Amino acid sequence: MWKKEEPSGLVGGLVAMNILHLNNEKSWRGGERQTLLLAAGLRACGIGSVIACRSDGPLARKALEAGVPVRAIPGNNLGAGLALPRLAREFDLIHCHTGRGHSLAALTAPGYRKPFLATRRVDFLPRRGWFNRYKFQRAAQVVCISQFIANQLAAWGVAPERMCVIRSAVPMPAPGLLTPVHRAAVRTRLGIGPGTKLVGNIAALVGHKDQATLLRAAKGLIARRRDVRFVILGDGELRGALLAQRRELELEEAVLMPGFIPQAEQWLAAFDVFVISSCMEGLGSIVLDAFAAGVPVAATAGGGLPELVRDGETGLLVPVGDHAGLAEAMLRLLEEAELAERLRTAARDWVQRERSVEAMVQAYLQLYARLLSR
Repeated sequence: MWKKEEPSGLVGGLVAMNILHLNNEKSWRGGERQTLLLAAGLRACGIGSVIACRSDGPLARKALEAGVPVRAIPGNNLGAGLALPRLAREFDLIHCHTGRGHSLAALTAPGYRKPFLATRRVDFLPRRGWFNRYKFQRAAQVVCISQFIANQLAAWGVAPERMCVIRSAVPMPAPGLLTPVHRAAVRTRLGIGPGTKLVGNIAALVGHKDQATLLRAAKGLIARRRDVRFVILGDGELRGALLAQRRELELEEAVLMPGFIPQAEQWLAAFDVFVISSCMEGLGSIVLDAFAAGVPVAATAGGGLPELVRDGETGLLVPVGDHAGLAEAMLRLLEEAELAERLRTAARDWVQRERSVEAMVQAYLQLYARLLSR
């Protein structure tokens, strides 16, 4: 069976480690945030930690703001492939945080002769073919952010002993983000009055996030509660289609879609319910943010989401694509105050205890030490 890296305190002799984190995506999504949280957490432990990324992307800017050094690599595959071997020679270990980075590391590994590991964050299967088989065999370790992903890769053909599970983590929100003043400010910005219930979704507007199901669920809920409004924070390739669906369902006033909002997790405390409707999800780290903010969660059982949202314990869970069930779950959280309070309290306690950034950093430190001791 694959290993689960459990934090148990810093391993001695790690201060000399020097880790290069490779993430050459041009967007800012959950994977980029996790890359920065890990790199910053390692530096806080005295571990050399540098991010290799595009100089023109948000990850580079946010990393520098957080005090994490950045080494620029080209955004195109050829340029990145030429730059990586020279850069990698300065480090003890290369940590790839994207599928594209994993491919680049596997292709160029003979040029730098350093071990690399890859974190797998998505729950769709790799394509069949010799190169994907090679790149998973070439990695010293494949880290899966959920058991669901590990199970999928094992079924696809990755040897279980080459995998381990280290789940994503989130910091607890600053106290100022949980105050009535902050909540009121966000709701005012959205045009939401104090007597209106607000249900929020934060996700890219792409197929596997399945906001089409969410819009149908919103239609069903609003038919029963006229005092509810929805906000979907995010942008993506399906924005036009979702705006058209919103118009067809006559939800233009009830469902707000303002687009991408930087640091949207800071808006969570303004929500009465957080909803996620994904049909596929590696883990769904934004759910951890909702837990940390003390917002009750209604979710579909896509991918790794059931590992976070345990039905009736940390949230309410419904089958993928079940818009009627999702509407009913949201309604229960809005109308059953004792249920919502019990779930949000249990979820917040759990994420603070089990999904801290410090615990994730410790787990990776142990993995790095194990790989470098081979």
